[in-house]
Amino acid sequence: MNVALEIETRNTYEDFALEKDIMYFRVGEHGLVSFHGKNYHIKKRMNTEQIQEITANSSFFKVNTDCYVNTKKILQIQDGKVFFEIKGADSKFASITKLRQFRLKEIVQQHKAEAAAGETAK
Repeated sequence: MNVALEIETRNTYEDFALEKDIMYFRVGEHGLVSFHGKNYHIKKRMNTEQIQEITANSSFFKVNTDCYVNTKKILQIQDGKVFFEIKGADSKFASITKLRQFRLKEIVQQHKAEAAAGETAK
């Protein structure tokens, strides 16, 4: 008996989940948004309403004039940089202003506390 399993495949480049797949994004001129994932980056043209929707997402924090980072994907914040992978030559990071760095650290600590509380409740 042969059973064909239908596995739903998702093309990350065309159909990505913002909160799950994207580490950070930059909003450029004329509606061009550059999304950065673990091993790729994608540029998409978006209208004003779409840009307002993604920048208002509570999972993303504005670190400088044009860059928003996914607060749930942050591993470390140090020396004016937000790191998303192991620190090193190939690490992904975004620059952050000193003013916003303190607030982002508070948010990341809050996420970690919520995750720890969720684990102990299980």
